[in-house]
Amino acid sequence: MSRKLIYVLLDGASDGLSYSPTSLELASMPNLQEIAIKSKAGLVYPIEKGIAPESDTAALSLLGYDPRKYKIPRGILEALGSGIRWSDGDLALRCNFATAKGNIIVDRRVGRSLTDFEAKILENEINENVKLSNGYNFAFRHTVGHRAVLVIYKKDKSLGDNITNLDPGYVVKNGVVHAVSNVKNEIELCRALDNESETAAKLVNEFYEKSRTVLKNSEVNKKRKQKGLLEANIILTRDSGSKLPQIVNFKDKFGLLPLCIADMPVEIGISKVLNMNHIKASYKSISELYKNKVDLLKNNLENYDFFFVHIKGADEFAHDGNLEGKVKALEEIDEYFFKPFLTKINLEEVSILVSSDHCTPPKLKSHSGDAVPFILYSRNLTSDKISKYSEKECARGSLGLIEKGYNLLNKVFSLI
Repeated sequence: MSRKLIYVLLDGASDGLSYSPTSLELASMPNLQEIAIKSKAGLVYPIEKGIAPESDTAALSLLGYDPRKYKIPRGILEALGSGIRWSDGDLALRCNFATAKGNIIVDRRVGRSLTDFEAKILENEINENVKLSNGYNFAFRHTVGHRAVLVIYKKDKSLGDNITNLDPGYVVKNGVVHAVSNVKNEIELCRALDNESETAAKLVNEFYEKSRTVLKNSEVNKKRKQKGLLEANIILTRDSGSKLPQIVNFKDKFGLLPLCIADMPVEIGISKVLNMNHIKASYKSISELYKNKVDLLKNNLENYDFFFVHIKGADEFAHDGNLEGKVKALEEIDEYFFKPFLTKINLEEVSILVSSDHCTPPKLKSHSGDAVPFILYSRNLTSDKISKYSEKECARGSLGLIEKGYNLLNKVFSLI
């Protein structure tokens, strides 16, 4: 590889070929279109056919790491990305503030209406008032919106992590976490799947029950109820982890000095595990966030060889079944990221890879197992002359269908 590569990963941007018209087809994205027209194109399964991946395993795969070989639990990634202390043997879990009535989950994300201010109060109340039995300590931290992280610290021996999720939206199949499209609403307590994880399951259930009491009595939820808002009255846990595998860092694997530009804990966690340098953009609005990511790219272009830029944006609207919102979010990405990108980044000096990390069709309200579109621009490559960045257009591209996402970068590096 002779040139710098910028990899822009658009979280949940694709709906997949199974849906028509897709969000990408409906969105007006003239700036990304300008890049697409000059690019080669194709489709890629984020991991492999039949897997509806979570964002963490999809991103790891698309960065060249087979998630079946490198089993990196999302709980650990989120803990590392949010700055919580974690070491081998401590149990880390990704969490959602959620809404329940009795034993029935009403909304797994509190209707996305929980503010960071409210969540931080709830975080503090849980940390102050929940005490686990037998002297076990924990750290609970709100990250963004309804999201949070829990770490339960080991005592005399490591905690096992082979336990079921409290969050019914995701399930482990053959060692890889799959998104569930038909989510059960009944709460099922955490179960240990081996003897070594029995203590972990008991502690997670204890945390769940005791935190639920704290949340029920919180003034935050009493005020939300008065306003007619959903209460953040339970914590759902998932993707537990207490150990990391040995993993070759990105620079040693590809011979490139990488920089990650991301703001979500899981992608920040990935950058730490892969030993990527990381910069988080400061912002007060979505438009400012996107513009600042371009500025970070420009300001660091001379210092690195590979740039991993994660953009959340469209995925949340898709999970809510909001097609119009997803289309608008894609158009905002084009206006506030790709427009200044074309102004500030010299295309003669870089290669550009753009893909989605997974499909999130609004009709499904969940990740699907469909292949995602990708485009590759490099000045020495002949264009496929597609008309825009979309599923159907990229399916016409000369790069075809890549069956395993963790082979994508090797393919790219062989071309540029």
